Amino acid sequence: MNLLVDFGNTRLKWAIWTGGKRSMGGVFAHADTSLETALSANWSALQRPQEILVASVVKPEREQELATLVESLFNQEASFVRSPRAALGVTNAYRSDPARLGVDRFLALAALHADKPRAQILISCGTALTLDALAADGNHLGGLIAPSPMLMRQSLGRATAQVGESQGTLVDIASNTIDAAWSGCLLAAVALVERFRETVSRRLDTDVAMVGDGGGLDEWLPLMPDVERGRDLVLRGLALWAAEESS
Repeated sequence: MNLLVDFGNTRLKWAIWTGGKRSMGGVFAHADTSLETALSANWSALQRPQEILVASVVKPEREQELATLVESLFNQEASFVRSPRAALGVTNAYRSDPARLGVDRFLALAALHADKPRAQILISCGTALTLDALAADGNHLGGLIAPSPMLMRQSLGRATAQVGESQGTLVDIASNTIDAAWSGCLLAAVALVERFRETVSRRLDTDVAMVGDGGGLDEWLPLMPDVERGRDLVLRGLALWAAEESS
């Protein structure tokens, strides 16, 4: 069995994969939590994994905290995956420095490509909103990074005196500050996605599918009903990586 960990900016997700199937797992927000406290209760009961693979986008000191915990619990090292030039049928657009592409983005693209090779856009919405374009042959064209609607609202709340983070109602033209901020941040994200889709569609000269993943996606997914909902794409990509290594 393999222990797979998706260590994001806001949440840590983990799963056990055996024989190509997920058997158990969990997720929690880790920003203000000790990893040892959050994970020891679950992981201490696990059998020693064959391999522990981590996709991380957090700071090095946070990675070290996880590495130390893994060493103490399983007496083995965690393997932190970095984005390669090419793997799993996907060619990285970051040619000169492939590791600079967030490994979560690369692995999610690999999962999408393995599931259905086609022209498609990956929308990932957590702390950040990332967009990545993938051709049917697995060539990654590149992407964009912007604040998620949640991060936009937090920034407004910190930088302005009278615009907070309160939940509002989505409207096209707002008549109060709460709805104006709530709607503006959501619609800004949608406008960026729509523009990106038009650009990618023109470049590839074909219709482009869109798949979204991430905890921040659900609040604005109803605005784009043609976006397919992805699930656990990073963990699925890690499972593919583990299978490739074992073969």
